[in-house]
Amino acid sequence: MKAKPNILFIVADHHAFYGHDRPGEFDYRPPRYEQFCARGTRFDRAYCVAPLCTPDRASMMTGVYPSAHGLTHNTDYHHLRDFRAHQQLYSHHLSRSGYRNAYVGKWHCGHERLPVDYGIEGWSLPDYGKPYMSDAYKAYAAERGLGDARARIEHCLNHPEWEGTVQVLHHPSPWRFMQASGVLEGPPEAHEEDFVAHLTVEKLRELAGGDQPWSLVASFWGPHQPYYPTEPYASMVDPRSIPEYPTFRDDLAGRPLRYVFHRDIGDRSAHRWPDWSTWQEVLARAYGQGYQTDAAIGRILDALDELGLAEDTLVIWTADHGDALASHGGLWDKAGTYIEEIARVPLAVRLPGAVGEGVRTDKLVTNMDVTATMLEAGGAAIPPDMHSRSLLGLCRDPNRAWPDHVICQHHGHGGVRLLQRIAVTDRYKYVAVLFDGDELYDLAEDPFELVNLIDSPAHADVRAELRGLIVQHLAEHPSHEGRMLAHALKLGW
Repeated sequence: MKAKPNILFIVADHHAFYGHDRPGEFDYRPPRYEQFCARGTRFDRAYCVAPLCTPDRASMMTGVYPSAHGLTHNTDYHHLRDFRAHQQLYSHHLSRSGYRNAYVGKWHCGHERLPVDYGIEGWSLPDYGKPYMSDAYKAYAAERGLGDARARIEHCLNHPEWEGTVQVLHHPSPWRFMQASGVLEGPPEAHEEDFVAHLTVEKLRELAGGDQPWSLVASFWGPHQPYYPTEPYASMVDPRSIPEYPTFRDDLAGRPLRYVFHRDIGDRSAHRWPDWSTWQEVLARAYGQGYQTDAAIGRILDALDELGLAEDTLVIWTADHGDALASHGGLWDKAGTYIEEIARVPLAVRLPGAVGEGVRTDKLVTNMDVTATMLEAGGAAIPPDMHSRSLLGLCRDPNRAWPDHVICQHHGHGGVRLLQRIAVTDRYKYVAVLFDGDELYDLAEDPFELVNLIDSPAHADVRAELRGLIVQHLAEHPSHEGRMLAHALKLGW
C-alpha cells in the first residue's frame, strides 16, 4: 500500500435504509454494498450530522457542523447559498498534502460556486441540479441513441393527472417531477445513476494515468425520489411482498406539532394515498432505484479493480441522509424532524492491509467523520477546530475507546423551520427543539420510536443527562437561537 493512498469517496443521496431491511420479515440488502462491507469495516450506527442535502453534504466537505459553515438549509431556498469566502474544504487540506482532487456528480453545496471553484476538477451542477437537462447528459445520451429521458408515471402527489402517462423529464425546475414514482423508459444506461457512474469511471481512468495521489468524490442523485428506476431494477421487488411498515399506521398521538404539519399540511401523502397497497407500489420502485444506484456504484468499484488501484485506494461509502418514506403515518421525503428513518445512513470504509475486513462496529459515528478520515489517510493535518473525527482508528481496532454519544443538528425542512439539536447515546435519543415539543426515545426497547418518553418520570435522569449534553454543545457552538434553546433546556421547558 502507498504511503498516501488514493481516496474514493462515494455519496448516495436520500437513501431508504433504516427500518427497510427487517430480518425475518423483509430483506432489502443491496448486494454491492454488502460485498463492499465484507471487505472493509461497516458502521452499524452511523448518523447523518444533519438530515438535509445541503447542510449534510457541506459538513462532509468541511468537517464542521452546519452551524459553523453556515449552510443550514438547502441552497435552493436559503439566504446563504455558497460557502463563505474563508471556508476550507477537504480539498484544500489534501492539496497541501500533494493530492489531485476531483469531483463528479451532485454538488448541492453552492449556487454560484461549484467544486472547480475550490480547485477540484470534474463535473457538477449548481444547487440541486437537473442532470437529464445538462449538456453532459445530452451528449452522453446522443452517443448511445437514448433520446430524451422519459418516465412512465404510476403515482404522483402533485400531478395525479399524470398517472398512467409518459412524461419527458425536461423542465428547468428539478422539483417538477419529484413527488412521484414509476419506471424510466429505456435501458439502464439512460438512468442518471448510470450516467454519473460513467463519468466517474472516465475520471478514474484519467486519474490513474497520473503520478500524484488523488481523491475522487462520486456523488449520486439517487436513490432520492422521484423513484424512476429502469428495468430490470424496477421489477426486482414484487410490491405484494412488502409488509406494512411498522409505523405506517402511527396516529401521531403524543407527537410534537411538526409531525402533523409534515404529514397533514405539507405533502399530504397519507391523505392522498391512504391504502397500504399504493405504498407497496411506491416502495417497490424506491427499492428498485436503490438497487440501481447500488449497481452503478458497483461499476465504479469494478473499474477500480480493473485498473489495479483497489489495493492502494481508501474507499468510503455513505449517504447524505435517509428517507422518511411510509414511516410515521405515511410520511414522504425528508422530515422537519430527526426520526431514525432520515437520521441513519449506511457507512463503510475499505483500505486493504490497513482496515479490518468483514468488521462491524456499533460505535456511534456521523457521516461528518469522513472528512477527518480522508485527511488522516492523506497525511494532512486535521485542524484543531474541525468537528470531524477520523474513523481509521476504529477501522483498525473497533474496540478502542470512542465517545459514547453523538450530537447532530437540524434546522428544519420545507415549511417546518425549527432549530433542533439531537443527542444520541448507545440507548437513548433526545431531540431538543426551539418553539416545539421535545422528544426522548429508548431505541433499544423502541427502535421505531413509537413511545415518546419526554414526560416519563422513570426517565428523569436520562432526560437530564441528554439535555446536559445538548446544552454543552450549544455553549461550544453559540448562536442567538441556540442560547434561547439552551435557556429553555436549563429551565426544563
